Amino acid sequence: MPTSPAIHQQLKTLVQGDPLVLADRLKQPNDRLASRFLVLAIIVGCAAYGFAIGLWRAPLQGVFVAVKMPALIFLTLLVNGLINGMLGLLLGSGMSFRQTLRACLMSFAIFSLIVGSLSPIAIAVVLDAPRPGTPGAADWYRAILLTHTTIIAFAGIVANHKLLRLIQTFSGSTATGWHTLFAWLAGNLFVGAQLSYNLRPFFGNPDLPIQFLRPDPFDGSFYESVGRLVLASMPQQIVHQLGPWLFLLLACLVFPKLSRAIRRWL
Repeated sequence: MPTSPAIHQQLKTLVQGDPLVLADRLKQPNDRLASRFLVLAIIVGCAAYGFAIGLWRAPLQGVFVAVKMPALIFLTLLVNGLINGMLGLLLGSGMSFRQTLRACLMSFAIFSLIVGSLSPIAIAVVLDAPRPGTPGAADWYRAILLTHTTIIAFAGIVANHKLLRLIQTFSGSTATGWHTLFAWLAGNLFVGAQLSYNLRPFFGNPDLPIQFLRPDPFDGSFYESVGRLVLASMPQQIVHQLGPWLFLLLACLVFPKLSRAIRRWL
């Protein structure tokens, strides 16, 4: 196990986020201490914040989310690790597969440290809120959702900014850094959104029972549920008239870019 001074040094390096220092760390072939610290930071930070997310529904829901939130991060990394490595090589990031994985670990660790440090504030907001089913609970529920969304967005922006500077330092190109970051983010968001759908609930709907997972976690998809919500909010006549044209527009936008990427890869 890392000693206290070693943990302090790792924490200081990660929080400062100097891209030159982080790049030197990535170039070290067997820095197991740093890798263990990144994993530990994700577990502790996301578990603390996950408990804050689920606490309003019930303490048990907070414990469930404290387990699921770090799992969501690691599953996203596991699924996207190989894809991000290939995209990094394709786009000229200058990173190997191992360095790509550790760079993503660094980004998620920074995110976890931010949300973990803000979890006491989130818990204080929850403790001051009306309990589910009491007067004013619905308004507080929306306020809590907005608070968590703001915290997560802030932490994500800071973590991805650090990752962008790290990629730019490795590749030596500003444009390559942006292209690589966008490619990684697209994959992480695509996979992460679906995994969060499978691992729901997180916030805990007060109209549903407290559960670790829904009875049908693999029934449907995140994108299918979003599509149904969008279509349900639109008049059916407009849906029938514009649906084929929207599909054609999407195909025209996606397929040329996909074909160029495949030709470049081949």
